[in-house]
Amino acid sequence: MGDWSNLPKELLCLIAVRLFSIVEFNRFRSICKSWRYSASRANKNLFLSCPLIYFMPLEVHITFQGNIIPGLHYGPFLSRAAFFRVTLSSSPDQGWLIKSDTDLNSGKFHLLNSLSRVALRHSCKRIDLSEFIVTEIQEAYAVLEGHMRKTARAVLEGHMRKTARGFKRVFLVRVPGGDHRVLVIGIDGMIRYWKEERWMRVNGQVAQFSDIVLEKGLTYALDTKGIVWWISSSYDISRFGPSLYGNITSGSCGEKRFVRCRGVLYIVDRLIDENLLQRKADSLADNAIAGPVHYIFRVLHDNVGNVNCELFERDRPKTIGFKVYKMDDELVKWVQVKSLGDNAFLMATDTCFSVLAREFYGCLPNSIYFTDKENEIKVFKLDDGTITTMSESKQSCFQMFVPSFL
Repeated sequence: MGDWSNLPKELLCLIAVRLFSIVEFNRFRSICKSWRYSASRANKNLFLSCPLIYFMPLEVHITFQGNIIPGLHYGPFLSRAAFFRVTLSSSPDQGWLIKSDTDLNSGKFHLLNSLSRVALRHSCKRIDLSEFIVTEIQEAYAVLEGHMRKTARAVLEGHMRKTARGFKRVFLVRVPGGDHRVLVIGIDGMIRYWKEERWMRVNGQVAQFSDIVLEKGLTYALDTKGIVWWISSSYDISRFGPSLYGNITSGSCGEKRFVRCRGVLYIVDRLIDENLLQRKADSLADNAIAGPVHYIFRVLHDNVGNVNCELFERDRPKTIGFKVYKMDDELVKWVQVKSLGDNAFLMATDTCFSVLAREFYGCLPNSIYFTDKENEIKVFKLDDGTITTMSESKQSCFQMFVPSFL
């Protein structure tokens, strides 16, 4: 057997800078003295860490005359969370899924609901990394509200975490050798980017958007009608690919998301109770007619102007199912997928991704895990169209969200 400690230092350094997470980096350093020395020469800035970026609020208060009221929001900042597969070192075939928005360098987690940003009851937890294998599998971003007397680090280390208002989705586009780009989708469905200390609206938008994905170095956006658009490096947007509205949505107004699974990009259409949505819309319209006169308004503020938040704020309606589609290269159109095979999709509020079901305890293949507004985890089974709720079920299909070390 060869002596791994005698590998060339240049090769070890190349391996170290390509490790996916800080946990893997620390495990690499613990192998032996030569590996630890090689890792010390690695550029740690190459890790997928979150740059500390402060923003101006997207949602602000204005007076009846249109003047912004200062001092109601303090320093929103970019926050990174990550999903980890945790297995016992003695039994690595299956594991649990956890989510944390705290650096794992010390082995300490700030655990969040896996499909939202809500902190769990056992939110601060330390585990012995020698007993577990912890692998980062997905990252997600949000904008958190700052605090007048606290830095971003103090907010993350305390219990003051609160998602900033006005943002529906947040994305960090990493530019090799350049500044990272932050793109957001507001509650109005418009795409904006952070530049020169202000929010700028992407040029040429004629639709409302629900998701963004980086695919082969290019940035694509998905609108609420299921049409894919391309966003250029100069922040212009243009329609990309075939028409999707007639093929997949049938007029559905549910949320649509990109999900990448084994190198294939899927579109997932969340089906909602449209009757409930209409009743809520009618109720809001009645209240607007009879409601009081306001002198202070909440708006989304960018380089173009102000957008009234109340026009877009709605409670998330009840989810009644999902449909999944992928591109048929021969037909050059999106076609519905009836089975995900041994894969499961996870639809979190801040990102969507896929896992191999057999690698997680209790995970159901050919299923979609999601959460509605109450942040309770549910699972939709593609084979029979049924939905099971975690709190109402004694089944093991939610076991992967309940680690044994909690």
